[in-house]
Amino acid sequence: MNEEKTNLPELEALRKDLDALTDRLAKVESLLVQLKGQRVVPGKSELPEEEAIDIKFPFQSKGSIEYGIGEYGMAWIGNIVLFFGLIFLVNYLQNSGSSLTAAAVGFCSVALVYVSSYYTRKSLSVLSKLLVFNGHFLLYFFTLRLHFFQETPLIQNKILGFILPLVVSAGMLYIAFRKESQFTAVLSLLMLVAACVFYDVVGVVSGVAAITAVLAVFLYYRFGWIKLTFAFIFIIYLTHLTWLLNDPFMGHNPEFIASPGSGYVYFIATGFIFSILALIPKREEVSNEFIISSIIWNGIGFTILLAAIVVTYFAENYVPIFSAITVLCILWAVILKLRSQIKIIASMYVLYGFLALSVAIFGILGLPKSYGLFALQSLLVVSFALWFRSRFMIIMNTILFLVLLIFFIQSKSFNDLTNFAYMLVAFISARIINWKKERLNIKTEFVRDIYLVAGFAMTLVAFYHVSPPSYITASWIFAGIMFFLMSLLIKNIKYRWLAIATMIVSAIRLIFFDMASVNIGYRVLVFLGLAIISITVSIMYTKYLVKKKE
Repeated sequence: MNEEKTNLPELEALRKDLDALTDRLAKVESLLVQLKGQRVVPGKSELPEEEAIDIKFPFQSKGSIEYGIGEYGMAWIGNIVLFFGLIFLVNYLQNSGSSLTAAAVGFCSVALVYVSSYYTRKSLSVLSKLLVFNGHFLLYFFTLRLHFFQETPLIQNKILGFILPLVVSAGMLYIAFRKESQFTAVLSLLMLVAACVFYDVVGVVSGVAAITAVLAVFLYYRFGWIKLTFAFIFIIYLTHLTWLLNDPFMGHNPEFIASPGSGYVYFIATGFIFSILALIPKREEVSNEFIISSIIWNGIGFTILLAAIVVTYFAENYVPIFSAITVLCILWAVILKLRSQIKIIASMYVLYGFLALSVAIFGILGLPKSYGLFALQSLLVVSFALWFRSRFMIIMNTILFLVLLIFFIQSKSFNDLTNFAYMLVAFISARIINWKKERLNIKTEFVRDIYLVAGFAMTLVAFYHVSPPSYITASWIFAGIMFFLMSLLIKNIKYRWLAIATMIVSAIRLIFFDMASVNIGYRVLVFLGLAIISITVSIMYTKYLVKKKE
């Protein structure tokens, strides 16, 4: 009876499924045991050997915090203690009066550190990698102190004492290239910058800083290390500030040096060296945002130091500097427009160039004479925006135009030519934006409306100051008629709104101001003229609405 039951097809199929499930569970358990025995860590780094060091102490390699601290933490602590212990030993020997012995012990200890790293590279990989970098630091420090940081140096010649750390830095850079190690590259460039700061000569500090900028940009070109370049933008400008402030790291009083010599030339060169980032072909792993941020970061550092240099040394003769920056920025923007993959950067350089031009104009004419040229310059930026097809330039130029207009009005230094310049520039800019909005990819009327409102306000201001007091209202009425004619000519409703607004403002001034100050004959003419115009406009709108309904 039992045999018959077990031979039923349904039970037989169920038994096979259970057997298959049992086999799968056994395989899973076997695989888990195997993985645990091999201590496999998911997400193993595929970076080069020296890049695998994780300075964040991820204590999970052995499955617990205890083993993590034991393997990683104690290795770090041991190397730090070893670093300072060897430095103290060499200093002790140096203070004992044996410079040669101190140097020999120092370099022998570096050799032992490198040898220890080599022989532990397979059995103790974490400790081995840390020993390598410890050796790099010790080698550089002991080489540097052959001349620096002591009263009776072993190497008396300052130039030779400066060249030897540069050789060590070059060696580190070669290792970085060979192993594609970004961390080693950072160390080598830091060593290079530190050596020039310790040398304490303005021309050398600024010149080596510019060379370091070239190397940082080249490393980005070769390996795509944009984070390294971003960090060294700050470090290089800090180095320029160091020589500008009399190198306080060498114990000098932090004050501006008497003369920068040729240092400011290297500083300006640094700004354009980092600008090459926009021209280098972009790698897939580097985002556009990061490159744009690097360019802006470079611009901020360059502008801050440029302002300090100009205020300190060129307060009376800064026009040639800003004129040169204008020409270079515009030329560079043209090159970027033709060659760069990120087009907005070209627009940024155009705007920066025109800002430099504004400073140059201010230096030549001063205020308030410069306001008129500022307005014409705004129109020139709009022309460049059309060429570059840049909505970004239009928006930024609009903001700058409004800021300049506000400062001009607050200054109360009105000039007829300047008033009409702002009025015409506002209306021409609005017309260009409306005419080429597809080329500029502008999908809103907001920017154009801003220019129209600014033009309307400056129309009132311009006619107010150009007309005798008794003819101000008449001049505004004339402006309103011109707005009406313009709306008919280009068939645009917004100019009709400007005409209506002008008539309303004229009526308010006529009623509340002119009635008490204008003679009766002129008052009658103005009232009748405004009444005729208003009634005519009303009739025109009425007929238009009737015709539209029909």
